[in-house]
Amino acid sequence: MVNGKRVFFKGVNRHEHNPKTGHTLIKEDMLKDMEMMKKLNVNAVRHSHYPPDPYWLELCDEYGLYVIEEANIESHGLGYDLEFTLANKKEWRNPHFERIKRMYEHGKNHPSIITWSLGNEAGNGINFYEAYDWLKKTDTRPVQYERAENDYNTDVLPPQYPHPDWVAAFGKNKDGRGLIMSEYAHIMGNSLGNFKDYWDAIESTPGVQGGYVWEWIDQSFDTVKNGKRIMAYGGDFPLEGPVDENLSDNDFCVKGVVTAYRGLTPMAIELKRVHQFIKTSLNEKDLKITNTYFFRDINNVKLDWEIVTNGKVVEKGTVIDLNLQPQQSKTITLPIKVKMDPTKEYFLNVSYKLKTAEPFLEKDYEIAANQFALSGSPAPFSQPVVSGNISETKAGDLLELKGKDFTISFDLKKGILNSYKLKGNELIENGPQPAFYRAPTDNDIGAQLNTSLREWRNAYEQNDVTNAQYEKADNGIYTINVNKNILNGQAQAQQTFTVYANGVIQVNNHFTINVAPKFRSLMRLGNDLQVNKKFNQIQWYGRGPWENYQDRIAAADVGVYSQPLSKQYFPYARPQESGNKTDVRWISLTDNKGKGLRVEFTDSLLSVAALPYNIDDLDPASTQTPVSFG
Repeated sequence: MVNGKRVFFKGVNRHEHNPKTGHTLIKEDMLKDMEMMKKLNVNAVRHSHYPPDPYWLELCDEYGLYVIEEANIESHGLGYDLEFTLANKKEWRNPHFERIKRMYEHGKNHPSIITWSLGNEAGNGINFYEAYDWLKKTDTRPVQYERAENDYNTDVLPPQYPHPDWVAAFGKNKDGRGLIMSEYAHIMGNSLGNFKDYWDAIESTPGVQGGYVWEWIDQSFDTVKNGKRIMAYGGDFPLEGPVDENLSDNDFCVKGVVTAYRGLTPMAIELKRVHQFIKTSLNEKDLKITNTYFFRDINNVKLDWEIVTNGKVVEKGTVIDLNLQPQQSKTITLPIKVKMDPTKEYFLNVSYKLKTAEPFLEKDYEIAANQFALSGSPAPFSQPVVSGNISETKAGDLLELKGKDFTISFDLKKGILNSYKLKGNELIENGPQPAFYRAPTDNDIGAQLNTSLREWRNAYEQNDVTNAQYEKADNGIYTINVNKNILNGQAQAQQTFTVYANGVIQVNNHFTINVAPKFRSLMRLGNDLQVNKKFNQIQWYGRGPWENYQDRIAAADVGVYSQPLSKQYFPYARPQESGNKTDVRWISLTDNKGKGLRVEFTDSLLSVAALPYNIDDLDPASTQTPVSFG
């Protein structure tokens, strides 16, 4: 409790890091940390796993962050068994006690510190019992220790990495101590899926008060190797000569909400939206606004709203004065006048912005936002009635179809569309062909999915067609059906191409797994498509503008977005999956003159990634670890 209130701790674990000077920070680094935490709706920090530079604590006092101050103790390499852990050996009493006492003396006069932590992952035993008892006699603030688990020497229960369902079930716990996760939502590379699920559980479960994301900043180093500037990590050292992999943990230190230079990542954007302190719900035209801050009003916040149809703003307005005290709600009726066409989609976008600047936040900075579907549903592709003639040429296993201005080639032996030309210009160089794999993320590699699922990487190309047929209907439409057995018959892939006289191709995919228990998950199920490299512009109607996935869409609103292809890949330190967009209605890939191709959904919304890299760039051999991406 803080001043009698059940505060939610929207926290991060902070290491001290600078990409040039390592753990030696200057004041500007610490000011930037504070700025980014304020911008991302972070209100709490755990000092993992040592007391910080005193200037940082002064900033926490001045600008307001809840702080867990932690002793510089960690010895989990020895395990937690009472027979082996240093926590239970009397001869290690002084090293434990002295570090905990130094932590206390270092931070005792800082009001931002609300909790003392005895250390991290160092077992439990008599040395921590004594230190806990001493702190409780010396100071009134709570003491926590994760490895105490349910033992007496922790005033809160601070578990690490529980499942969201476990958090939601905590309300049945009779322990009486609150739950505040000391580490959760392990951010490493392209990650932070299901973060909203955590906060749905936190805010709806009695006794749960939040947690501290692992971790705040990428601990990589800006350096040059082999003449190339990189953000280096374990596998990059030494910068010259062979790397001893036995002395490397690869990129396990690169897992931050922000980059090493404290820049935004796709996960930071998601975290900001989920953490936001202004909650909004919609009932027809009535907008319910709740100020979930515990100790501040939102009188310095205005509401901008807009109605968007098929990506275009058709109406907008502003509510200047919200005037909501802490923990209060109000309902306002938006003066929406637009008449909604039932054949179109309509969304309400709301944005809460500062009326005047606040520390680290400029005027009009957006502190919260939401999107609500108002009416309509996505309109799938509908092929108009067209007339015209398609001619065919068959030469061995190659089938060529020609219509007005277009030529399409199929390799029936390989079961692929291998060329699409419009007015002599190549649009498609290969595909779309079934694909069951993608570049693994850091967490995929940690779970060894890049090896256990690797047989799917080139499964379609490596198997022969079992049946390939084509026919021309009376209306001139061509249908090409291709069937393949995958992995010695353990699965089947069926693909149907319907070619219309205007050059439109409809692609249908059907996939069956015969040994389902063996393949409980796949990296991906979709199509790969290789297009003309001149298509360097992308426009889509779906979620964006940043990369998003089905379990990370809270901050990705539906709209029409245009970007260069070069901006689709986020430069993670280790090459990996990136750039996906979900709930895509249509996507176009064009050159600088606007000429190219367009893909639309037919039965279900699409997930699409368009990248200037292929799978071999992002995912080398399973025995080879990519060490940097310049």
